[in-house]
Amino acid sequence: MRWLENKNNFAGRTPEEESKQSEKKQIPFLNDARRQTILLKTKPWLGYFLIFGLSFIIFLYILMPPGIACPDSFYHTKMALMIKQNGLLRDFPWTQFTSYKDLFVDHHFGYHYLLIPFLLLPTPKNLDPLSAEIDPLIKTKIGAAFFAAAVFLAIYWLLRRLKTKAPLLWTSSAFLILPFLTRLSFTRAPAVSVIILILGFYSLIFKKHFLLFIFSFFYVWLYGAWPLMLLSVLIYCFAKTCQELNNQWTELSQKIKNKKSKTKNTDKKFKNIFLFLRLCFSSFIFYLLYLTRRFFTRTNIKLLCACILGLCLGLIINPYFPKTLPFYWFQTVKIAVLNYHQLIGVGAEWYPPKAPSFFFNILPLLIFWLISLAWFISAKKNRETSSWFFLFISIFFLFYTLKARRNVEYFIPSAIFFSALNFAQIGEKINWKKIKEHFNKLFQGPENIFYFISAIFFVFLSGFFVILYFNQSIKDARDLYAGQRLPLTHLQAASRWLKDKTQPGEIIFQSRWDIFPELFYFNDANYYINGLDQTFMYEKNKNLYKIWADLVNNKTDPKETASLIKEKFGAGYILFDKRDEKFGQLLKKSTNMEKAYEDQGAIIYKIK
Repeated sequence: MRWLENKNNFAGRTPEEESKQSEKKQIPFLNDARRQTILLKTKPWLGYFLIFGLSFIIFLYILMPPGIACPDSFYHTKMALMIKQNGLLRDFPWTQFTSYKDLFVDHHFGYHYLLIPFLLLPTPKNLDPLSAEIDPLIKTKIGAAFFAAAVFLAIYWLLRRLKTKAPLLWTSSAFLILPFLTRLSFTRAPAVSVIILILGFYSLIFKKHFLLFIFSFFYVWLYGAWPLMLLSVLIYCFAKTCQELNNQWTELSQKIKNKKSKTKNTDKKFKNIFLFLRLCFSSFIFYLLYLTRRFFTRTNIKLLCACILGLCLGLIINPYFPKTLPFYWFQTVKIAVLNYHQLIGVGAEWYPPKAPSFFFNILPLLIFWLISLAWFISAKKNRETSSWFFLFISIFFLFYTLKARRNVEYFIPSAIFFSALNFAQIGEKINWKKIKEHFNKLFQGPENIFYFISAIFFVFLSGFFVILYFNQSIKDARDLYAGQRLPLTHLQAASRWLKDKTQPGEIIFQSRWDIFPELFYFNDANYYINGLDQTFMYEKNKNLYKIWADLVNNKTDPKETASLIKEKFGAGYILFDKRDEKFGQLLKKSTNMEKAYEDQGAIIYKIK
């Protein structure tokens, strides 16, 4: 009976269907690709498992070498340890001469709580005391790999929700971008920030007001970049307004075009020009009013209220309220927006990237983004609100990244979403049947040998390009950890000496502001001059900052070094990192101090 049913099925097929069926049988790898696609559609959990597992393994490989690429990893690991042992910190006396001490708000406390489960991982037995101090850093690196993999999972999830084509392929394209991999690999909160921002994108596009409220609330607890959620809502409302305005303009242009085609050419030119100018002016006023009215629609107001309410409650229902208000004004405006990198030395992430290397590193995705941009501009109809939204927000993050390189982790996902949405539309417009016919001709007859070789060369070149970027990005990201010239224990021994030989709460004058996280991690018994961001010290006391900067840059009279450090900063000991040549030259010529300790990485001087 089954044979008869199959026979009847074959008998009912047209010749075209028979040819297609025979082609499928002749090309087995196409059948395999179709089976894999169907498998991912019928079992979506398989795609999620695949992208998370692959990402987690890759980031474990990147983070495997015994090094830390970002010194802030020491700070975040230490904060998580202290919360685990004693609960939330209410004061932060470790940076004595900064406004961070006065306005202290742990604006990553939600992220620090997320690190605690990784600190609870089993510790290897029989570790010596020095190795036991390093063990939490290794555990939080596993946490960093987990959160980085969760970012790729969130990208894949939203691509599926947006019903784009080949979401697995688009998600995997992020592995080609070195700056993106580097930023996500740090034991820092940006990975969690990207995840919650993607969840916010979902809430906006699908009008999930309660979810937007929840994500906005917890964003404040997780990371100081929470204003990006409000900015995303504003951009979405503007994008929705632009879409409606564009549709109205397209319809009006079509009506004017049709009316002009019916108008006789015998009309006077003066009347036509006057009518045109009057139409332009009235259209400008109309669309300006229309833009304002459509921006504040009920739907947009609901989204804005949900986000603003969530952010406000996150600031108020906060263990650090009311200090959250002045602190975030300082953090958001003075550090993130204004930034004093032209006046003082700040972290490398706040400086603009070098344009040639930056665009080269993001080139694989930039090509598709530019093609999508060209398609979006040329397409007059059927441009969805989500496409408008990801266009505007990807442009914003691109320019913001050109101002401060740290924002690349936001540009890459938004560029992927924009490109995937537009390439889905491009794929619907392409006549794949004709392309297949032309492609088949390449393999038929000797007269097409040139086109055949060109096609093979193009495929080979594209594959080589992708493999090269994939290999180089992961290799360079890993080299940031494997190629560290300084071990994790660079200042461990010096910090332990200070902890044993000095009184708790005694101030240590350190030669670099950016070694504070490492000193704080190994020795929280002493206090230090500054750290985390020099803006905190510069804003608190510009004169004192200048004295400190002159000291560490060898612009002070050697005879006054000891007295300035003791009188202005109240420090009895100086920790000198041997990488600071200028300060080392000053200390060699200075008087009234003696060398108390020295190892390969540091020298400790005691002021007489």
